[in-house]
Amino acid sequence: MGVEGSTMARTLRHIPNLMYYPLPPIEDMPWREKWLTEIKPVLDAMDLERVLGEGALVYLKLLIVMVLYSCSYRDAVKMVNVNVVVAWFVGRKVGKSTLHDFVGRLYGVRKKLLEISFKLEEKCLPSYLPASAHLVDFMAWLVDSFLLDLPPGKRSVETFREKAELERREGNLERARKLLSLGRTKRRFEGRWTKKRGVSHYGLKAVAVISVSLFVRSITVKPANFSDKRFKSPLKGIKIADRGFSPSPTQLIAREKPFTTLRAHVEFFGTYLNAFWRPYGTTTWRNDVFLHVLGVIYNIKMFLAIQRRTPPGRRAVQL
Repeated sequence: MGVEGSTMARTLRHIPNLMYYPLPPIEDMPWREKWLTEIKPVLDAMDLERVLGEGALVYLKLLIVMVLYSCSYRDAVKMVNVNVVVAWFVGRKVGKSTLHDFVGRLYGVRKKLLEISFKLEEKCLPSYLPASAHLVDFMAWLVDSFLLDLPPGKRSVETFREKAELERREGNLERARKLLSLGRTKRRFEGRWTKKRGVSHYGLKAVAVISVSLFVRSITVKPANFSDKRFKSPLKGIKIADRGFSPSPTQLIAREKPFTTLRAHVEFFGTYLNAFWRPYGTTTWRNDVFLHVLGVIYNIKMFLAIQRRTPPGRRAVQL
């Protein structure tokens, strides 16, 4: 019995870091696993380690797992042990604290990461791009903002001061005075209060700049009370926006066709963002990192959708 126990201990020490098992048929996979099998070849071919550093692609893949499965750092790391497709997608094990530290490194290169994924548009044949890409014959960008709700947390002096200011602006002075007398504790999540269509929102605002081919080119994260009129995009070309943005020689307010048709296309990213958004951290900059990861996934999915419309012999990747 003792010999068998010692033999088992020696055997366990020699188990490989990650054991691969055959993947199930793709038609039997849930949609998240299907997404992982589709985007892995594109991720591996994008030369991301040039920006992220050698071996860092593993951590980016784990962040993608966190987004798709709406899980924590700890659960994303554990899924490598229990999910065959996730283990195949990530490639090796890493620690929870190491993954948490990687987010800090990724913050500095998040815009470059999104820029690399945007270059996938150049690999698509123009004739197979979405119909929106052919509606204008000049360089144009679609601009829109999306509110991102955060848990308001416990009552705090700051929270009720902001609510009172909103009520004061609308002329509800008695309501504003009552709100100022409430709240005593500190707020957990970094965000601000705002009102949209009469409904109060607490959290952040993401301002997205999207090409007419529906690829995300830029994501700017601001407090929820940030005015769209103050947004200035660094990208050259005409920006097509709604009435909330400030009109200028380089920024058109969509009122007539084909601009109203183009404005409808930007909502695709908004729908996608609402489906996968959740508070990924208490600080604004950590949520900023994950929003850029969301943009990378969106660009890859858009690229794959265009490739499926392209004849097999002319595709940039084989599906």
